Amino acid sequence: MSRLLFGLVARLYVALSAGLLAGITLVYLVADFGDRLNLFLDKPLSAVAELYWHKAMQTGHQLAPAAMLLAAGATASVLRKTSEWTAIQALGGSRSTLAVPVLACALTSAAVMVAFDELVVTRSGERIDHMMLHVFGRWGDYTLHYSPKPWYRVGDAIVRVGGRDEAGRLTDVSLYEMDERFSLAARTDAAVMEPAGGERWRLRAYTRRTFLSGGGLQKERGDAVEVALSGSDPLSFAIRRGRPELMPTAALLEQQSLRARVGLPSQPFLLALHNRFAYPFTGVAAALFALTLALRRGRKGYLTQALFEGLVVSVVLFTVTLVARGLVMGEHLPAWVAAWSPVAVLTALAATLWRLEERPPRWLRPPGPPADRAPA
Repeated sequence: MSRLLFGLVARLYVALSAGLLAGITLVYLVADFGDRLNLFLDKPLSAVAELYWHKAMQTGHQLAPAAMLLAAGATASVLRKTSEWTAIQALGGSRSTLAVPVLACALTSAAVMVAFDELVVTRSGERIDHMMLHVFGRWGDYTLHYSPKPWYRVGDAIVRVGGRDEAGRLTDVSLYEMDERFSLAARTDAAVMEPAGGERWRLRAYTRRTFLSGGGLQKERGDAVEVALSGSDPLSFAIRRGRPELMPTAALLEQQSLRARVGLPSQPFLLALHNRFAYPFTGVAAALFALTLALRRGRKGYLTQALFEGLVVSVVLFTVTLVARGLVMGEHLPAWVAAWSPVAVLTALAATLWRLEERPPRWLRPPGPPADRAPA
């Protein structure tokens, strides 16, 4: 493939991707602004501008795969419409002449999306949540993601944590010790709980109640006592608050491990970790599929048809993503399957359609002359 053809297709695809991404992001932001207009009437213009700057960063990342998909189909349609595709074929070009630059640009965009998500979107998303609560007075689901997690399971014990003091120590702690039948054997309430090395913890200003097998109760008070929590360490209660999709990769890895250790749900964090990389590459697979659809035999250079096909595929992908997320939250589907299956399915569909176009099955081939009447 010549550099001229590669550059021609790549420039067209990049221009269409950028234009479509800017257009659909703007439409979304305008609709969102109109829906929330009553929130902004008495607020400073600078605060509204900052909010929508961060929303533009977040929304642009979310809509980028759709723009990659739409741009791929539009690229083939524009080249057909202007007869440039006919000229490329006359010069010995094939569908790979279009596919290679489109995939190269899409892969580059996916890599940029991963870095952009890690460095920009995570910060913008947290800033949006903070501003919606503290500037515009809307809680939304802020409490769900940012409220402290009070209950932990550590070994055979269940720990309730009321809060933390300025030194980072756990305060207003209740420790429930369970027996082999998972019945309550003892309860210890303490004003402060702090690490004492290894698996040991120091409880200050504590009250311990031991439930005897005969139904009696033994009560003990003291200034300080040390207890051992099997499988714990000083990081066992270092649970970070926030939306999993807005955490850096290192934090996702750490939180997934910590939450699994103390009996908190870890699937949302594992799904967010896989989606950090799978979501951008869904756009690559979708672009290949859209390009294959647009280059099929007998297809005219209708840009409207290409955009419509892309929108249908985008809606289907969005629906499948929501269903898969629900299955992961309900622990009915592994997180990696939910994240990577759209990439695998779209790639398989594109490869199958590409293969059928190159060598269609016998029942799809046009009828030829009978063998006994073949021309000399």
